[in-house]
Amino acid sequence: MKIWPLPLKAPKYLGFWMLADTAYVLFLSFFLNTTIPLSFSKFIFVHLLAIGVGSMVMFTGLGAGILWIPVLTFLEIRPSEAVAISIFTQIAGKGTGSLTYLFNGMVDVKTAVAFIPMALAGVTLGFLSSFYMRGYEQLLLYIFVLIAAYLLIRTIQSLRSPIPVIEAPPVIPPPSIYSGSYPVVILSSFFTGLLSIGNSDWLIPHMALKLKMPISRAVATSLLIMFVTILFYLVLACISVWQGYASWPHGTYLLFATCSGVIVGGQIGTRLIRIPWFERYQKHTFIVLLGASIIHLLC
Repeated sequence: MKIWPLPLKAPKYLGFWMLADTAYVLFLSFFLNTTIPLSFSKFIFVHLLAIGVGSMVMFTGLGAGILWIPVLTFLEIRPSEAVAISIFTQIAGKGTGSLTYLFNGMVDVKTAVAFIPMALAGVTLGFLSSFYMRGYEQLLLYIFVLIAAYLLIRTIQSLRSPIPVIEAPPVIPPPSIYSGSYPVVILSSFFTGLLSIGNSDWLIPHMALKLKMPISRAVATSLLIMFVTILFYLVLACISVWQGYASWPHGTYLLFATCSGVIVGGQIGTRLIRIPWFERYQKHTFIVLLGASIIHLLC
């Protein structure tokens, strides 16, 4: 009877996920270059990159789409197909990490429940628009750069204000405050469905500045919203393939390396926030990564 509690508690520890990932890599190595058209060196490179991306995404809340798109393009994946692969990858990392935040009580559940329906409407509009606006992807990226630059400036300005303490009782905004946030949720989710740009990039500064939410709580809440949003995107993609309106993107074999990597990275990222020094510089890390993402989109 005393043996069972240990396996049940094992997923709570990072060592469990590291061992599981090592076993996964060893098992999958037998199928590389045979069943899976991917070399071992390329698999390890993409896998380690996925761990790093997953860690930073779950720590700062920065959407992984603007980090993955340039990488997938470098790996000779077309931008239109890289969007789907990027979102499929984010489901794995954001799933484990956001649920960890939820179970630890860091998510503002009422805010998430209020925003998720608007996010689903936005991602649906973006997904449908992607069938007609493939030729305007570069223009949309430039529009996002302008908005991201605005969010970057607002986040920098928020550094001057005292950082709220997450242990303090959260302030529950009235419905009127929520309704004023709906355009931001819909617009940000629209770009998630169109370009895999995470709505968390928009929601984190918005929650911190407009809803007066502690940055740690804003990260946890926005990541849960993002997870539900991209999970719904997967449903839309499956329906479109089933109905014959689209096909599975080329390069899906990379998911064997990216999904497992971001799962481990998601576990690392959720633990970084528990360290006081890292939590103190969470906003700074968000600013640096968002700035680097803007440079990526411009280049």
